[in-house]
Amino acid sequence: MILRRSAPFALLALLLSLIAATMPAKAATSTSAPSGRPEMIYFVMLDRFENGDPSNDTGGLSGSETTTGFLPSNPGFYHGGDIRGLIKRIPYIKSLGFTAIWVTPVVRQLTVAADGKSSAYHGYWGVGFDQIDPHLGTMDDFKELVSDAHTQDMKVILDIVVNHTADVIHYVQGGSYVGLADKPYKTIKGTTFDALKLAGSSKFPGIDQLSAASTFPKTPIVAPSKAEIKSPAWLNDPRNYHNRGDVGQSAESMQYGDFFGLDDLFTESPEVVKGWIGVFTQWITDTGIDGFRIDTARHVNPEFWKAFLPAMRAASFTQGKSAFPMWGEVADSDPSSTSFWIKQGGFNEVLDFPMQAVMVDYINEQNAPWIGSFFNTDDYYTTTTTNSNALGTFLGNHDMGRIGTFIANRTSNATVALKRDQLAHALLFTIRGVPIVYYGDEFGITGGGDKEARQDLFPSQVTSWQDQFRIGSDPVGTQSSFDTTNPLQDTIRSLTGLREKFPALASGSQHTVYANNGILAFTRFDSASHQEVLVALNSNSKATSAVFNVLVSGDKWNLAGGAGSISSAGSKTTLHLPTLSWAVFSSSTAVPKASKIVTKVTVVKPDPINEDQIEIDSTATGAAYLDVSFKYRVGKGKWLELGVDSAPTFSFNPKLNGIYRVFPLLKTFPAKSTVQFETVATDSYGVSATSSVTTFKTK
Repeated sequence: MILRRSAPFALLALLLSLIAATMPAKAATSTSAPSGRPEMIYFVMLDRFENGDPSNDTGGLSGSETTTGFLPSNPGFYHGGDIRGLIKRIPYIKSLGFTAIWVTPVVRQLTVAADGKSSAYHGYWGVGFDQIDPHLGTMDDFKELVSDAHTQDMKVILDIVVNHTADVIHYVQGGSYVGLADKPYKTIKGTTFDALKLAGSSKFPGIDQLSAASTFPKTPIVAPSKAEIKSPAWLNDPRNYHNRGDVGQSAESMQYGDFFGLDDLFTESPEVVKGWIGVFTQWITDTGIDGFRIDTARHVNPEFWKAFLPAMRAASFTQGKSAFPMWGEVADSDPSSTSFWIKQGGFNEVLDFPMQAVMVDYINEQNAPWIGSFFNTDDYYTTTTTNSNALGTFLGNHDMGRIGTFIANRTSNATVALKRDQLAHALLFTIRGVPIVYYGDEFGITGGGDKEARQDLFPSQVTSWQDQFRIGSDPVGTQSSFDTTNPLQDTIRSLTGLREKFPALASGSQHTVYANNGILAFTRFDSASHQEVLVALNSNSKATSAVFNVLVSGDKWNLAGGAGSISSAGSKTTLHLPTLSWAVFSSSTAVPKASKIVTKVTVVKPDPINEDQIEIDSTATGAAYLDVSFKYRVGKGKWLELGVDSAPTFSFNPKLNGIYRVFPLLKTFPAKSTVQFETVATDSYGVSATSSVTTFKTK
C-alpha cells in the first residue's frame, strides 16, 4: 500500500451530476428494501450454491469445456449454480437468521482463460459490466432475486470490480512491470505527465490527448476477435488502461500493474471515473441492490474512490435508501493499512482482514491477551462519520479458505473441531462489526484455499469433495448439502437470534474486561436501554474459570445463550466456562446514571506508526460507559468534531489501560498553527463533562 495525501478532485460535482443523466425516470424494482439496520450477511458464490436452471449451465455455448467453461467435475470450471438457484434458497438463508446476501459478481465474463485450463465461474473476469453472465441467468432473474429478497425482508449486496477487467490486452514488449520512473506517461505531443498528481483534477489529459502507441510504457495489443468483447464500449479502448505490465514486488505496481494479468484500468483518468459511475449508478437504479462489496479496493488510487463512492451513495439516496454500505476488500493484516482507506480513501466500510487473523489465532492458539488488546486498534477507524462497528468481519473466504480448513488443519479430533468451529462463530457474531458467513460454513465444509474453498452445495461431481472431511457431520457424498443437517446450523441460528434480540451485540460499544489464560470476556452496551451484555469465550481444551473486576458494581447476570455460569459480589465477577465454550449473559439491572464525570486530555503527539496522523489520548471517569467526543479549534474559531470513542483501551499495563483515543489526520489542521483540543465525556443519560484545553503546534 502506498500512503500518500490525496490530490484535490475538482470534478466531483460534475461526476455526481452524471447520476441524473444516467438514471431512468422510475426505478425498476417494485419492492422496497428493508430499513437501515446492522446486517448479518451470508456470502454466496453463485456458481457453487444451487443450480436452479440447468438449461443455462453452458451459458448458451456449445462444445467442450474450453469453449463453454462448463465442467462440473473440475474445481476450476463452471458447475451450474445460478441466480434462480439462489432465489429458491432465500428462505433457507433467512431461516438461519441472516438479513443480507452478498453475491459474487454477476456480470458477463470472459468464459475461459487463454490456456483453457480454467473458467470464470467465480465472477472476477468481467467483460460485460452492464450485462448478466449467461451461465448465471438473465437481468430479469437478477431483478427478481432482489425483489424476492426484499419481500422476505432481506438485502442484496453485489460484489463489483472496478480495478480490472478480464485479461484481453497483451503487450508487444511482454508482461513484466515497467515503473513510472523508468517510463512516465506522455501525451500525444510527447509531454510527460504524473497521473498520480493529476488524478481527480481537471488538468488530467483527456483521452484525445492519449495514444495507445506512444502514451504508455507498453504497447497494448488486442486480438481482433476480442476487440469489441467488453461492454460498455469505452472499456474496449486500450487508452483507458494502465498498460504497465503485471503486478510485481513494488507498492507502485500494486496500483498500476495488471493483477494476475488482468487488464488494470486507468482509474486516475476522468474518462474511467465517469464510465464506472455511469455503470454502477445504473445497477443501483435498475435493480434496487442495497450495497456493494468492492474487490481489490487497495489496488485503486484513493482519488477514484473519493469520486466514485459519494456518487454511489447519492444514487442510492435517490432510490430511497438511507444507507448504501460498500465494503472495500483491503487484503492486509495491518489495521493502520486498512484504516488508511477509510481515512484517506473515502470508504466508510472495509473488510476486517486484520481481525480475521486474530480470531483464528485465538480459536486455535488460545492467545487471549492478543485478541483482548487488539481491539485497541479500533481507534484507528474513528472519524466524525466512521467507526469499527461498520467493519465487515469474517472467519474465512473464497480466496484464503474456510474457517473449517483452519481448524481441521490444527486438530484431527472431530469433537474438538466442532467445538472450535462453534466457538469461532460465537466470536464472530458477538464482537463489533458486521458478521459475514461464507456459504457452506454452516455445513462444516473444510477443504483448502482458492478454488478448493469453493465447493458445491448442490450434488457435486468433484470426487474429492464428495468424501471430504466435514466438521460436525459425515462427508456429503453425492447428496445435496441442503438435504443434510449440521450442529453448526443450530449454532448460527442461536447466534443470529441473540444478535437480533440484544441490540448491544449489533451496535453497542465494546469493552474488554478480561483476556488471559484462554478466556476472553467483554461487554457490549446498549445506550438506549442502559443495558449491558457480557460475552465470555473459553478457547481452552479444559473447563476454565476467571475472576475480574466488573464495570458496574452489583450487576446481576442471566444466561441468554451458550453455556457457563457467572456470579458477582461487590466489584468482583467470577466466571466458569466449560471446555471450548461460549456464553452470553444479559444484565437484569440498568447501568446507573452518573453523579459526576471527569475527563482530561492527557496526550497529543505524532502517531509513531503513521506519520500522516497524530494521536490524542484522554481519560474519563465517573461512569462505566461513556462516549468521549474529541474536539478541536484553531485560534478563537468554532469547536469542531474529530470523532467519538466509546471503548477505552485494554491493557495489563495500568498506564496504557482505560484510555480513550482518536488518530486524526495531520492535514485536518492548518500547518504552522496552534491547535486547541478538548474532550466532552457523556453517559447514556446525558450527564456530561468537558475537559480543560490542551494545545498542540503543527509543523
